[in-house]
Amino acid sequence: MSKLIVKHYENLWKGHFKLDRAEAVQKYSDGNEKSVKREILRVNDSVAVLLFRHDNGNIILTSQWRAPVLARGDDNNPVIEVCAGNIDSSDYDPLRKNPLEAAYQAAYREAKEETGWHINQLYHLFALYSSPGITTEKIYYFIASVDKQDQKGGGLRQEGENIEILEMKLTLAFEWIKENKIVDLKTVFLLQYFGNNINLFM
Repeated sequence: MSKLIVKHYENLWKGHFKLDRAEAVQKYSDGNEKSVKREILRVNDSVAVLLFRHDNGNIILTSQWRAPVLARGDDNNPVIEVCAGNIDSSDYDPLRKNPLEAAYQAAYREAKEETGWHINQLYHLFALYSSPGITTEKIYYFIASVDKQDQKGGGLRQEGENIEILEMKLTLAFEWIKENKIVDLKTVFLLQYFGNNINLFM
């Protein structure tokens, strides 16, 4: 049976994220092995939350400029996304340290910070690796009904956020996917899931 065994981690860079290099041995089922090096982007787990209004079925999305998309030179900035953000240490109960409970707390917090909408019902779907060949990050996926917008939203200015809030019909969001206006993977995934299972939520 093949197996990857990590011998050593070396930190290469530390900023908003952390970049490590793993020195490892790839063992093959035929008994051979090969030394390999792999870069690992260590990122806090995060949440992605599709918000919808229970009264009219409209969905709430966000729009903001993303530096990596600018670095590619693509025309898809600002990026249209579901509400999303990292799970912070403050989201964890210090006694329980439960990752799913922390994800719920982060989902409520991010919805309020980014959109100003109050979550009425929050449904957890999955926790999936965002890109397991590159990063440690898992994304906790949620769908949430909202009932009122009790603050402005727009993100946290002290974190450099400047978020526009978009409200639209689900059919328009699907049109925007076809027109290449919505190109974020987690957003497309949640929109498709919601559309295919709308009777579970409405």
